[in-house]
Amino acid sequence: MNDTKKPLALVTMTVLLQLTGAALLKQATLEVHLGLVITAVFIAAAFGMQGARFLLWGYAHRRWPLSMTYPMTAIFFPLLIALAMLYGEQVALHQWLGGLLISAGVAWITFKGME
Repeated sequence: MNDTKKPLALVTMTVLLQLTGAALLKQATLEVHLGLVITAVFIAAAFGMQGARFLLWGYAHRRWPLSMTYPMTAIFFPLLIALAMLYGEQVALHQWLGGLLISAGVAWITFKGME
């Protein structure tokens, strides 16, 4: 992998861990009727995801500058909107466009600066 693909892959993994943690917390709220043990398992798994994300972030920030890695997290916005849709939430076109524009703008600034 070249110098851009490695941090992008790592940051994408942190974003996916963050989204998975969010999905687990959302699922915990939907499964409360199954009892506290099931809810606690979802919450514990979400904490585990966030712990793994924390460790990956630490590794990323030792290897690459924050000015490179942090803007790459903009991919979170459209993925979060997609996750909301998977849970049946209403998502308007302007929300999609806003998330995509933010991500595209940040990507343009980030990768333009790496040339």
